[in-house]
Amino acid sequence: MADLSELKEQYWRTVSRTRKSGRIAGSVKDRIESEWKRYDEDVISEALRIHINRYKTYKEQYTIGIMRNLQKKKDTTGRIGSTNKFGNMMMQDYDMEALERELLAN
Repeated sequence: MADLSELKEQYWRTVSRTRKSGRIAGSVKDRIESEWKRYDEDVISEALRIHINRYKTYKEQYTIGIMRNLQKKKDTTGRIGSTNKFGNMMMQDYDMEALERELLAN
């Protein structure tokens, strides 16, 4: 599992692809990351993972919504992960695009 700083780097690389220039100004990163301070670190990490794996074409503001929803869920249930109805187990998080590429390559 990547630590938060590595996760942030991967996240910003992913989000930078939503720009024509392929770059994001440091001031934008600083402003967005300062908004993240309202959320617990585990919520931030999970939101970044979700954005990287599922919403590659969405801009950084979408991540704030993910964090807000995860924090709300954590505050009410005490956990941030999704659970299923069959045993209250954590759901798997798959990168479906990578799996599809792997399947098509064979």
